[in-house]
Amino acid sequence: MTLATDWIPFGRGVRVVASHECGLIAVEKPDGILSHPNPGEVAEKGTILITGNYSLDEEAFHVRDGKGGIRRVYLLNRLDSPTSGTLLLSLDEGVADLVRKMFARSQVMKRYVALIRGRGLRTPRGTWQDQMAKTKGPGGGVRSETGAGAPAVTVYAWQRSAGGSLPLSLIQLDPRTGRTHQLRVQSSAHGHPILGDRTYGDFEFNKAVGTARGFKRLFLHAESTQLSFDWQGAKVDFKASSPMPKEFEEALIADDESPGKGPKRPRRDAGTPISPRLRVRL
Repeated sequence: MTLATDWIPFGRGVRVVASHECGLIAVEKPDGILSHPNPGEVAEKGTILITGNYSLDEEAFHVRDGKGGIRRVYLLNRLDSPTSGTLLLSLDEGVADLVRKMFARSQVMKRYVALIRGRGLRTPRGTWQDQMAKTKGPGGGVRSETGAGAPAVTVYAWQRSAGGSLPLSLIQLDPRTGRTHQLRVQSSAHGHPILGDRTYGDFEFNKAVGTARGFKRLFLHAESTQLSFDWQGAKVDFKASSPMPKEFEEALIADDESPGKGPKRPRRDAGTPISPRLRVRL
């Protein structure tokens, strides 16, 4: 049974990719969309996941249902504004509590893809295990760093390198814990910052391989979310997927490759050469 969700005023480009009669909903969030409004800030219309009053205490949007009533849409997990991909919501408070506890116990399987610096990893498959703690960044914002704090575990698998000599690779990331900015911090800490990361990334790399070639986004995408739980005496196996955005494939194509060998992509300014340091295989 598919839930009716047309009454929910989703933000720009947000779309439903899966739902279940228990009230669970998975949406695809584009990059640049906030998972929820930031306290004390006024966001541009359409740049928040759902338009409506948001309760930090309930972690829920209060939305008019079109029938004269107000319904709660519970936010079950978050993605940073520049990160795209699958995100879970619930129309049922009990299901919301259950799934949030599953996230806390690392019982929800999440898979991400990212474009990182380097044409390979010393170990193509493995596990990053670090300690991470929150800190205050410039302007009072939240940042994270490795070295102390709670365990942060991510299973990674190198997929392929970019065309030509671009110092860029596609990697699969399966976080086993859910620390703030975990994937961005760990990728950078292990020598492979994510392309387009303005907080934890490599400025020279971002400019030469990203903005100079016409790419302005953070190349991190939540590709799938999967979980199983019991509901009303039956087992619910829920999976939601969001295909890798086309910008990822475009960024992996070298500028000197034949246009017929891949999708059309922005051209890099010939006057902005890639530093030899970035061509080194990491």
